[in-house]
Amino acid sequence: MNWDDPTARFALVERVGAAEYNRQFRQHIAASTIDTVNGHAIRPTQSRFGRLFMVGNTGDAFYTLAEAKAHAGTLKSGS
Repeated sequence: MNWDDPTARFALVERVGAAEYNRQFRQHIAASTIDTVNGHAIRPTQSRFGRLFMVGNTGDAFYTLAEAKAHAGTLKSGS
């Protein structure tokens, strides 16, 4: 499964339903997390801007892991 491909993600949710899609997506996030700072999981993702590092569910992403870690450290503690 290519989680960076919106078309593939849509096809998956259509095929397995919302609950199973969400379960698989949570599993993907757990497996792809490379660090956790201040309770925020940091994971790489592909975007139209290239590889970025996502900070939890904030919607924030950065070009470097160091930037993502620094930002996560300024946020309210995540779960």
